[in-house]
Amino acid sequence: MSEPLERTSGNLVWIDLEFTDLDPSRGAIMQAAMIVTRPDLTPIPPPGVPPEEGGLQFSISLTEEQIATASDWVKENQKEHIVECGGPNALPVERVEELFIAYLLVCSEIPDSVRSRPLLAGNSIHGDRNYLARYMPKLVDLLSYRLLDVSGFKELASRWAPKLEFNKNPETIRRWYPADVEVKGAVHDALFDIKGSIAELSFYREHMLVPTARG
Repeated sequence: MSEPLERTSGNLVWIDLEFTDLDPSRGAIMQAAMIVTRPDLTPIPPPGVPPEEGGLQFSISLTEEQIATASDWVKENQKEHIVECGGPNALPVERVEELFIAYLLVCSEIPDSVRSRPLLAGNSIHGDRNYLARYMPKLVDLLSYRLLDVSGFKELASRWAPKLEFNKNPETIRRWYPADVEVKGAVHDALFDIKGSIAELSFYREHMLVPTARG
Protein backbone atom coordinates (compact mmCIF):
# COMPACT_ATOMS: atom_id res chain seq x y z
CA MET A 1 0.00 0.00 0.00
CA SER A 2 1.38 3.43 -0.92
CA GLU A 3 2.00 6.01 1.79
CA PRO A 4 -0.71 8.64 2.24
CA LEU A 5 -0.04 11.81 0.30
CA GLU A 6 1.04 14.72 2.48
CA ARG A 7 0.07 18.05 0.96
CA THR A 8 2.75 20.68 1.47
CA SER A 9 3.56 24.13 0.21
CA GLY A 10 7.20 23.09 -0.15
CA ASN A 11 6.62 21.11 -3.32
CA LEU A 12 8.39 21.95 -6.57
CA VAL A 13 6.24 22.48 -9.67
CA TRP A 14 8.23 21.50 -12.75
CA ILE A 15 6.82 22.92 -15.98
CA ASP A 16 8.24 22.91 -19.46
CA LEU A 17 6.67 24.60 -22.46
CA GLU A 18 7.44 24.41 -26.14
CA PHE A 19 6.35 27.57 -27.91
CA THR A 20 6.29 29.03 -31.39
CA ASP A 21 8.49 32.03 -30.58
CA LEU A 22 10.69 33.09 -27.67
CA ASP A 23 8.63 36.27 -27.23
CA PRO A 24 5.29 35.55 -25.51
CA SER A 25 3.82 38.76 -26.92
CA ARG A 26 4.11 37.21 -30.39
CA GLY A 27 4.15 33.46 -29.86
CA ALA A 28 1.90 30.71 -28.51
CA ILE A 29 2.37 27.53 -26.48
CA MET A 30 2.53 24.36 -28.58
CA GLN A 31 3.16 21.77 -25.87
CA ALA A 32 3.02 21.85 -22.07
CA ALA A 33 4.12 19.35 -19.42
CA MET A 34 4.12 19.34 -15.62
CA ILE A 35 5.50 17.17 -12.83
CA VAL A 36 5.15 17.97 -9.13
CA THR A 37 7.91 16.75 -6.82
CA ARG A 38 8.39 16.79 -3.09
CA PRO A 39 11.13 19.06 -1.73
CA ASP A 40 13.57 16.11 -1.95
CA LEU A 41 12.80 15.78 -5.70
CA THR A 42 10.68 12.64 -5.31
CA PRO A 43 7.99 12.87 -8.00
CA ILE A 44 4.30 12.85 -7.12
CA PRO A 45 2.46 11.37 -10.11
CA PRO A 46 -0.98 12.77 -10.96
CA PRO A 47 -3.94 10.58 -10.01
CA GLY A 48 -4.49 7.87 -12.59
CA VAL A 49 -1.09 8.34 -14.24
CA PRO A 50 1.42 5.45 -14.07
CA PRO A 51 4.23 6.37 -11.64
CA GLU A 52 6.94 5.77 -14.22
CA GLU A 53 5.26 8.23 -16.60
CA GLY A 54 5.36 10.72 -13.79
CA GLY A 55 3.41 13.71 -15.03
CA LEU A 56 1.11 15.39 -17.52
CA GLN A 57 1.81 16.43 -21.10
CA PHE A 58 -0.54 18.00 -23.62
CA SER A 59 -0.45 19.45 -27.10
CA ILE A 60 -2.15 22.84 -27.26
CA SER A 61 -4.69 23.54 -30.00
CA LEU A 62 -3.67 26.58 -32.04
CA THR A 63 -5.30 28.65 -34.74
CA GLU A 64 -3.68 29.04 -38.14
CA GLU A 65 -2.69 32.55 -37.13
CA GLN A 66 -0.94 31.26 -34.00
CA ILE A 67 0.83 28.50 -35.93
CA ALA A 68 2.05 31.15 -38.38
CA THR A 69 4.02 32.78 -35.54
CA ALA A 70 6.42 29.82 -35.48
CA SER A 71 10.03 30.93 -35.83
CA ASP A 72 12.28 29.50 -38.51
CA TRP A 73 14.00 27.38 -35.84
CA VAL A 74 10.69 25.92 -34.68
CA LYS A 75 9.60 25.20 -38.25
CA GLU A 76 12.87 23.36 -38.85
CA ASN A 77 13.22 21.48 -35.55
CA GLN A 78 9.71 21.05 -34.12
CA LYS A 79 7.55 20.23 -37.09
CA GLU A 80 5.87 17.40 -35.20
CA HIS A 81 4.70 19.78 -32.47
CA ILE A 82 3.19 22.11 -35.05
CA VAL A 83 1.30 19.21 -36.63
CA GLU A 84 0.01 18.01 -33.24
CA CYS A 85 -1.32 21.50 -32.45
CA GLY A 86 -3.79 21.07 -35.31
CA GLY A 87 -4.66 17.47 -34.45
CA PRO A 88 -7.72 16.01 -32.73
CA ASN A 89 -5.95 15.37 -29.42
CA ALA A 90 -4.81 18.95 -28.87
CA LEU A 91 -6.52 20.83 -26.03
CA PRO A 92 -7.31 24.52 -25.53
CA VAL A 93 -4.72 26.19 -23.33
CA GLU A 94 -7.46 27.10 -20.82
CA ARG A 95 -8.29 23.41 -20.37
CA VAL A 96 -4.63 22.53 -19.86
CA GLU A 97 -4.40 25.25 -17.21
CA GLU A 98 -7.37 23.68 -15.40
CA LEU A 99 -5.75 20.24 -15.48
CA PHE A 100 -2.44 21.62 -14.21
CA ILE A 101 -4.18 23.43 -11.35
CA ALA A 102 -6.11 20.30 -10.39
CA TYR A 103 -2.86 18.31 -10.29
CA LEU A 104 -1.16 21.00 -8.19
CA LEU A 105 -3.99 21.21 -5.66
CA VAL A 106 -4.13 17.45 -5.14
CA CYS A 107 -0.64 17.44 -3.64
CA SER A 108 0.15 21.00 -2.59
CA GLU A 109 -1.03 23.49 -0.02
CA ILE A 110 -1.35 27.08 -1.21
CA PRO A 111 -0.72 29.40 1.76
CA ASP A 112 -1.74 33.05 1.80
CA SER A 113 1.89 34.15 1.71
CA VAL A 114 2.99 34.24 -1.94
CA ARG A 115 6.59 33.76 -0.82
CA SER A 116 5.76 30.43 0.82
CA ARG A 117 3.86 28.86 -2.07
CA PRO A 118 5.19 26.01 -4.24
CA LEU A 119 8.15 26.97 -6.40
CA LEU A 120 8.10 26.88 -10.18
CA ALA A 121 11.16 24.91 -11.28
CA GLY A 122 12.98 24.00 -14.47
CA ASN A 123 15.80 24.94 -16.79
CA SER A 124 15.75 28.61 -17.86
CA ILE A 125 12.36 28.65 -16.20
CA HIS A 126 11.94 32.43 -16.46
CA GLY A 127 11.08 32.03 -20.15
CA ASP A 128 8.36 29.51 -19.36
CA ARG A 129 7.03 31.71 -16.56
CA ASN A 130 6.65 34.63 -18.96
CA TYR A 131 4.44 32.43 -21.14
CA LEU A 132 2.52 31.13 -18.13
CA ALA A 133 1.85 34.68 -16.98
CA ARG A 134 0.19 35.39 -20.31
CA TYR A 135 -1.60 32.11 -21.01
CA MET A 136 -2.07 30.47 -17.57
CA PRO A 137 -2.36 33.36 -15.08
CA LYS A 138 -4.58 31.44 -12.65
CA LEU A 139 -1.85 28.82 -12.28
CA VAL A 140 0.83 31.47 -11.77
CA ASP A 141 -1.28 33.02 -8.99
CA LEU A 142 -0.94 29.78 -6.98
CA LEU A 143 2.86 29.75 -7.12
CA SER A 144 5.64 31.63 -5.36
CA TYR A 145 7.16 34.63 -7.08
CA ARG A 146 10.51 32.89 -6.60
CA LEU A 147 11.89 30.46 -9.16
CA LEU A 148 14.15 27.42 -8.94
CA ASP A 149 16.30 27.50 -12.07
CA VAL A 150 18.49 24.45 -12.63
CA SER A 151 20.50 26.53 -15.08
CA GLY A 152 21.98 28.32 -12.08
CA PHE A 153 23.53 25.08 -10.81
CA LYS A 154 24.79 24.36 -14.32
CA GLU A 155 26.51 27.73 -14.41
CA LEU A 156 28.01 27.29 -10.94
CA ALA A 157 29.32 23.86 -11.90
CA SER A 158 30.98 25.30 -15.01
CA ARG A 159 32.81 27.80 -12.81
CA TRP A 160 33.50 25.80 -9.66
CA ALA A 161 33.87 22.27 -11.02
CA PRO A 162 34.47 22.40 -14.78
CA LYS A 163 34.83 18.63 -15.00
CA LEU A 164 31.35 18.18 -13.52
CA GLU A 165 28.98 18.02 -16.46
CA PHE A 166 25.49 16.55 -16.85
CA ASN A 167 24.69 15.31 -20.34
CA LYS A 168 20.92 15.02 -20.73
CA ASN A 169 20.04 11.77 -22.48
CA PRO A 170 17.83 8.77 -21.64
CA GLU A 171 20.66 6.94 -19.87
CA THR A 172 21.58 9.79 -17.52
CA ILE A 173 17.94 10.61 -16.86
CA ARG A 174 17.24 7.02 -15.77
CA ARG A 175 20.37 7.00 -13.60
CA TRP A 176 19.71 10.26 -11.73
CA TYR A 177 15.94 10.58 -11.73
CA PRO A 178 14.84 9.93 -8.12
CA ALA A 179 12.30 7.23 -9.06
CA ASP A 180 11.67 4.60 -11.70
CA VAL A 181 11.03 6.53 -14.88
CA GLU A 182 9.83 5.98 -18.42
CA VAL A 183 11.85 8.09 -20.85
CA LYS A 184 10.13 8.74 -24.15
CA GLY A 185 10.75 11.40 -26.74
CA ALA A 186 13.85 13.56 -27.01
CA VAL A 187 15.18 17.01 -26.22
CA HIS A 188 12.49 19.66 -26.80
CA ASP A 189 9.70 17.27 -25.90
CA ALA A 190 8.27 18.95 -22.81
CA LEU A 191 7.92 15.92 -20.50
CA PHE A 192 11.33 14.57 -21.54
CA ASP A 193 12.89 17.93 -20.74
CA ILE A 194 11.27 18.07 -17.30
CA LYS A 195 12.53 14.62 -16.41
CA GLY A 196 15.95 15.71 -17.62
CA SER A 197 15.84 18.82 -15.42
CA ILE A 198 14.82 16.83 -12.33
CA ALA A 199 17.57 14.28 -13.00
CA GLU A 200 20.06 17.09 -13.55
CA LEU A 201 19.23 18.76 -10.22
CA SER A 202 19.48 15.35 -8.54
CA PHE A 203 22.94 15.01 -10.09
CA TYR A 204 24.07 18.42 -8.82
CA ARG A 205 22.53 17.69 -5.42
CA GLU A 206 24.73 14.62 -5.10
CA HIS A 207 27.92 16.22 -6.41
CA MET A 208 27.65 19.80 -5.16
CA LEU A 209 25.40 19.59 -2.09
CA VAL A 210 26.49 16.24 -0.63
CA PRO A 211 26.15 17.06 3.09
CA THR A 212 22.58 18.33 2.54
CA ALA A 213 21.64 15.45 0.28
CA ARG A 214 22.89 12.81 2.67
CA GLY A 215 22.15 14.51 5.96
